[in-house]
Amino acid sequence: MPNEERDANPPAAAESECSTPASELRVTSDFDFDRIVAETFVRKVEFHQTLGSTNDRGLELTERPDCECPVVVLAESQTQGRGRGENQWWSAEGSLTFSLVVDCDRFSLTPENRPKASLTVGLAMCETLSELLSDVHIGLKWPNDVFLNGRKTCGILIETRAAPANRLVIGVGLNVNNSLSAAPDAIREIATSLIDVAGQSFALPDVLIRLIGQIELNLHRLSVPRDDLRTRWRRFCVLRGQTVILDVNNRQVVGECQGVDRDGALLLKTGSGTKRFFSGIIAGIM
Repeated sequence: MPNEERDANPPAAAESECSTPASELRVTSDFDFDRIVAETFVRKVEFHQTLGSTNDRGLELTERPDCECPVVVLAESQTQGRGRGENQWWSAEGSLTFSLVVDCDRFSLTPENRPKASLTVGLAMCETLSELLSDVHIGLKWPNDVFLNGRKTCGILIETRAAPANRLVIGVGLNVNNSLSAAPDAIREIATSLIDVAGQSFALPDVLIRLIGQIELNLHRLSVPRDDLRTRWRRFCVLRGQTVILDVNNRQVVGECQGVDRDGALLLKTGSGTKRFFSGIIAGIM
């Protein structure tokens, strides 16, 4: 698979197993890898023209102790992109598809606050898009689905492996310059892109650098006691006050969404009181 890597401090000696032989490298991307390393906390950039899944590649890298995090895996085209559960992610030319591999220790992510990473990355998407777009309604559906004018524009999937358990792979698929007019009918009815809502194209490297910076900031915020995730979430929450159906552990729970609490749990007001949920899939809105 042709790919490129850039390191903040490239080794002068032999290549590590995390590297690709120079004979396999091809400069085919519009991304300035040195700029990404210089302007973000990322230490390595790995680029693929075509890749099955950036998250799968990221998970492979988590098992290699010589790979210094954070690493970003970029793909122009993704053939096996996936979302939460059994959902798949439609990837087309002009979209931004990447996975960010980070060390939990860098952000003091304990097992207790690690579940909030999914929510805070979703917030990072919304906060970044609010700086790029005007006169567009930006919404966030628990735990991290991002919507523009009521249509999904970003998918986020966070994964880890049992060993080493201190690394997270943050997968992001953002519709940027890929107009959904070319998408299958079923997707076009429920999804959109930045170019569709703004009527203009965006420089993918600029969007990527902004997103990485906001993700880093938000992950650091998780270890700050005074940070109020609940208040920041309320700004974008599209479910608050609505009756939703939540699929969790092979059963359905119906309740009125009250937002999230400080721990990132979804709050549903049910017939038997307000309940907290850390996992599940929103199956419908009544």
